[in-house]
Amino acid sequence: MIRIIGGEYKGRYLKVPNSKVTRPTMDKVRQAMFNALKNHVEGSICLDLFAGSGAMGLEALSRGAKKCYFVEKDHGTFQVLKENVLSLVEEKERYSLFFGDYRLFLKKLKEEKIDLLFLDPPYRFNINAEIIKDMNQRGQLSSAAIVVSEQDYPNPEIEGFERKEYRYGAKFVALYERKESSEL
Repeated sequence: MIRIIGGEYKGRYLKVPNSKVTRPTMDKVRQAMFNALKNHVEGSICLDLFAGSGAMGLEALSRGAKKCYFVEKDHGTFQVLKENVLSLVEEKERYSLFFGDYRLFLKKLKEEKIDLLFLDPPYRFNINAEIIKDMNQRGQLSSAAIVVSEQDYPNPEIEGFERKEYRYGAKFVALYERKESSEL
């Protein structure tokens, strides 16, 4: 089990999917990321694209995010995600659960602009930069969007974004922010 680090749900435990396709972000890494995000979370619209247990999106909601979209395509993992979200968040307008492939979700995302994007795909994938570029091109990221990219490979520079990268063991975590609104 992992726990929520700060905010309204601080100290509450989350179930972790019993799966080889997920790897929850460790508490200390999540804490470091949210410390770096500072006041960018409150009031934001978030997208936890490879949600797993939902720890990143739930941490954001706990710290005052307005809404979070959770996307997961593994059935067993989705059931754990749903249970975690429903056990913490009472207001249905603060979350949306999507079971399916992330590409289908992104095609359906029309109106909402994402302020805070969490990307932590399964181990073997090195797709975060392409997702960021695609969402940026489609106009799905707000003008002040911040992207948290976790992967097993170094995160590349992306045109139009400032990048700060951190390393936690074998995990590379980058915070991307649009250059014109950069305050990280």
